[in-house]
Amino acid sequence: MKKKHILTTTIITLTFLAGCGNMGDGRVEIPEVEIITDEQMGSGQSKDIPSGAAQSGEGQQNGQTSEIQPSGSSQDNTVGTEFSFADLSDSTFNFSSGAGGWFTELHINSDGSFKGFFVDDDMGDIGEAYPNGSEYNSEFSGVFGGLEKVDEYTYKINLISLEYAREPGEEEIIDGMRHIYSIAHGLNGGEEFYIFLPGIKSADLPESYRGWIYYLRNDAEAELPYYGLYNITTGDGFTSYVYEEKSLAEEIAMEISFAEERSTELEAKLQEAITQLDMNETGKELFKTWDDTLNIVWKLLEAELDDASMEALRTEEREWIAFKDEQVQAAGQGCEGGSMQELTELMRAAELTKDRVYELAEYAEE
Repeated sequence: MKKKHILTTTIITLTFLAGCGNMGDGRVEIPEVEIITDEQMGSGQSKDIPSGAAQSGEGQQNGQTSEIQPSGSSQDNTVGTEFSFADLSDSTFNFSSGAGGWFTELHINSDGSFKGFFVDDDMGDIGEAYPNGSEYNSEFSGVFGGLEKVDEYTYKINLISLEYAREPGEEEIIDGMRHIYSIAHGLNGGEEFYIFLPGIKSADLPESYRGWIYYLRNDAEAELPYYGLYNITTGDGFTSYVYEEKSLAEEIAMEISFAEERSTELEAKLQEAITQLDMNETGKELFKTWDDTLNIVWKLLEAELDDASMEALRTEEREWIAFKDEQVQAAGQGCEGGSMQELTELMRAAELTKDRVYELAEYAEE
């Protein structure tokens, strides 16, 4: 079994969705905290549990600048509070796009230390040396400290350290796939974070946090059913879940269920659209919903199938991509140059990608 950690990430993708698009080649433009790589760490420091050397600086909260004063030690993180990092030790935090085409996942230990990874696949970004596509990824670890109670449902913490296993920006090719080592999206650029406790009302959450969770956006009385993690500086929001072991088929079925639900919403939105621009934008969302779901299903299969099966599947996938591109181009030729060309192509691409998702799901049953 390969990359078992991938399987744990996708449950939150269905259950607690955020609403953003693919990171894209350039990724998110956000300020960076100090990067400490393995090569820079001294012999007395541990990769799994960082040294906890404090990083002081200035962060912005609600438009105001405040100086961060980390505790410098995870041992005094919980002094004087009813809540502690130990309460988070059973939860896994996830920051992702609408259908999870990219995601950051992390686990916080009872002493405030954490470990996690970021993944964003682009199977269509291929080259002669990397026919199996490209993947942006990172593995990281660090320490949170300075746990401070804000109100009944909110605590503030400081990001004391953030370390990467590989320097962001480095690249290498492994088994025909290009790996571009990246930052920890959602954490990078942050200094102060909020932890939201279950039960906090949507109206009491920052608007930028609610924006990542679709069912909180328009319901002020809705309550957060899990722990939330919020990057005050960048406005990025993590949801959380307690992992329960599920079969490959069950996990894929969950992802498809979400995509179907989102598709129904977008198809209704498309019917109500008035301008061609609105139609095109909705068509892009619809295609992206199924394209992101395809990437999730692919990663689930990649984590479970043996090497021979995956190699055969990669060959089949390359053939399907070529077929899809031909079909989309042919669909657009019927109204080439007209206002409906883009929407026609997007709808055909969404249809074909949805069909492909169901085809890939069948491999989980074998």
